[in-house]
Amino acid sequence: MTSVSSSLPLWLSFSVALLLPIKSFAMSFSLPLEIEGREIGTIPVNLNGTEVESVSFNSLKSLLGRRITDEIWQSLSIPNENDKQMVALSLLAEKGLDVTFNSSTLTLDLKISPEAFGQYDVDFSDQFNSFVPSKSGSFSWLNSINFNHTESWEPKTSSRFSTADWLAQMNFGGANGLNVTLANHLEASDNDTNLLRGEWTAFYDRPSAPFRVAMGDVESGASASGHLSGTSLGGFSIKSDYAQLQPDRVIGPNNNQELILKESAEVEITVNGQIIFSGRQEAGRFNLNNLPMTNGANDIIVNVTYLSGKTERFVFSQFYNNKLLNEDMLDFGLTAGAPSIYAENGVEYLDTWTVIGFAEYGVSSWLTLGINGAVAQYGQILGATATFGSSWGNLSSRLSFSNLEDTGIGNVVSFTFESTVAGNSNNAPNLRLSADFSDSFTSTPWDKEILATSYERYLANYVWVINNAWDTTISGSYYKDTHDVEQSNMSMTMNWRLGDWTLGSGVNYNDNNTYENADIEYFITLDWRRSNTQNKPNLAANYHSVNNYARLEASKTSNDRVGSFGYRAKAEYEDGRDSQNAQFDYTANRLRVEVEVERNNSNTNANSEASYSASIRGNTAIGLVDGQVGWGRAQDGPFIISKLHPSLSQQQVMLGIDQKHDYEASGTSMIGALLSLDVPYIDNVIDLNVPDAPIGYDWGESRLTVSPGATTGHFFMIGSNSSYTAKGILKASNGEPISYLQGTISGEGISLPFFTNKSGRFYIQGIGPGEYVITISSDNFKPSTLVIDQVDSHLIELGTLNITCIKENCDESL
Repeated sequence: MTSVSSSLPLWLSFSVALLLPIKSFAMSFSLPLEIEGREIGTIPVNLNGTEVESVSFNSLKSLLGRRITDEIWQSLSIPNENDKQMVALSLLAEKGLDVTFNSSTLTLDLKISPEAFGQYDVDFSDQFNSFVPSKSGSFSWLNSINFNHTESWEPKTSSRFSTADWLAQMNFGGANGLNVTLANHLEASDNDTNLLRGEWTAFYDRPSAPFRVAMGDVESGASASGHLSGTSLGGFSIKSDYAQLQPDRVIGPNNNQELILKESAEVEITVNGQIIFSGRQEAGRFNLNNLPMTNGANDIIVNVTYLSGKTERFVFSQFYNNKLLNEDMLDFGLTAGAPSIYAENGVEYLDTWTVIGFAEYGVSSWLTLGINGAVAQYGQILGATATFGSSWGNLSSRLSFSNLEDTGIGNVVSFTFESTVAGNSNNAPNLRLSADFSDSFTSTPWDKEILATSYERYLANYVWVINNAWDTTISGSYYKDTHDVEQSNMSMTMNWRLGDWTLGSGVNYNDNNTYENADIEYFITLDWRRSNTQNKPNLAANYHSVNNYARLEASKTSNDRVGSFGYRAKAEYEDGRDSQNAQFDYTANRLRVEVEVERNNSNTNANSEASYSASIRGNTAIGLVDGQVGWGRAQDGPFIISKLHPSLSQQQVMLGIDQKHDYEASGTSMIGALLSLDVPYIDNVIDLNVPDAPIGYDWGESRLTVSPGATTGHFFMIGSNSSYTAKGILKASNGEPISYLQGTISGEGISLPFFTNKSGRFYIQGIGPGEYVITISSDNFKPSTLVIDQVDSHLIELGTLNITCIKENCDESL
């Protein structure tokens, strides 16, 4: 009805226009513009006789916008023209915009050629958002205690050994404050007792930058850059550390794929067999950004079903390299101090020093360049890296020079190539080639005793998945040093799978020029595995012909929920040795404990006797947040403490509820629940429940969302004095219900809205004892006072409340 009535004036105007002399006819109308039968708006047009000659440029641009390329809009616009600029249909047709006038429906039909489509950016990645910390304690302290006691029995002797680890972390000032981590260890044996100091570190984070500044026991973090050796130091470090400070940010290169839809269609996009989008999409040119990809080759399939019924299938392949950085992204690290080792008395520092640094920069989506270096007491290192990404694979190259005071200048160069070729599995690189050439190079210039090395080395590995049943792995290596020691290794394995069974065979070849003959070894393997769910054991059996190794195992993994348990029973045998092992673990609310027994026997001769051992291990933790105490199990990192309000003194709160209603931690009004948060600097979601809360008790939200810092502690009180649920009926002075009106109840520092139904009934949650004022959102009623008394039940029946009518607005019909 609406479309017919709205078109009547247009029909009437158009009919009158037809009665005018053609030569003198000149009139403007606004006509509906449709694409594929769907109206997108109306547009002013100019008529020449009974034909549409031109349309309004600005109205057309307003309706189509980014559907059309910017180049076309620029070519059609006339500088300094007013809003009445008209563009001829013939000119639009030249630009790929075919507009035709349908005189039977008085509409304009538009068809857009693919060349005229503007590009829409469609981003499939989780958008990176700047970190906004949740409210945390100004001071938090987490203490995790691990303990272990082992009894060992040898054929003629016995011994015992006990350890206790105190792992502490403190935070001062919340997410923008100072973090401190401490590790200390106590060891006791039959002969002595030692107290050992572990690593102590203080650090400050700026996740928005990002960077982390640390002092104390730090890691160089340069092992992945060039040929530098990663090492522990006592000193200072600053590094970008994207993985820790911006965990939800994709630092690898962006990927994109263009898709052109000629008309409206149902679109389904899959990446590596997983559907990431399914739905209707209008015609246009789309740039699909940041599709979820794995390292290596990725298969992208787009199935399109057009409105006309025609179907198309687009297949793309993209190679993704997670070793590349996004364009203009910088990753860096700088560490200075004295190298440290873990000795008999704990952490000790060497009498030397070093400064280690690296920086990598994303020059483009296919090229990342880096520099690295070290300055130390006995020498220096300077290096450069380059990583190239392309559709045929990844090529990484590293070049480094060292200068050691007793050795002189040395160098090393390395190349690594990764690609996905025929027979790849899970789209990961299945061909890897590498080569290294070293000439008097050292990677630890802080060590005076280190010997420079010279060698050449080649490595190759290829995994060929023939089909679901067959696969083979071929690998080889060659090594030669300055003393002309040569060593070659090659292996090949073929596997065949049928259900739970895997049968394998292969050969190992080893040739060392210090021996006269090469060593060739043939072998077979047999593997059977059955993974079960619903608390049934996982079973496995293995055999390897080398040394006649055989293993049987039955296991069940615990799920870290209160009351869960796990176990493992394993028996191994090979020529010259056999062993049996059994382990059991149980997770309680405030303690996790493991028990393990083991038997080992060396059967190399008839007189050999078995040895036995038994161990018990456990973990518990205590946390404090601004004076509030929680007790439970916790790992290092951010945590929460949750207590119940004194009004829930007989109940318990459960945190980390899953679909089976199992929970990770629980607490009471006396001792809070202690629960570790999964990842800092990102939203962590925790489901909670108070299953035995009184009927009508409003204890608040059932889901907590926390954005923590690195070691922040967060406290939540569950429940409050305002925990009552009240219900009643509102009636006017004449006894009629006050229906379908909104109101508020205010007092005791709160203001809560409510709404009445047809009979005047209302419900209010989150209210406590006290005096309140009920205000109806209507000029007809006066505010009324209500007193709620302290009662045992948290579901209060207020009964019928009569609200006084304002005299001048009073209507007996109310």
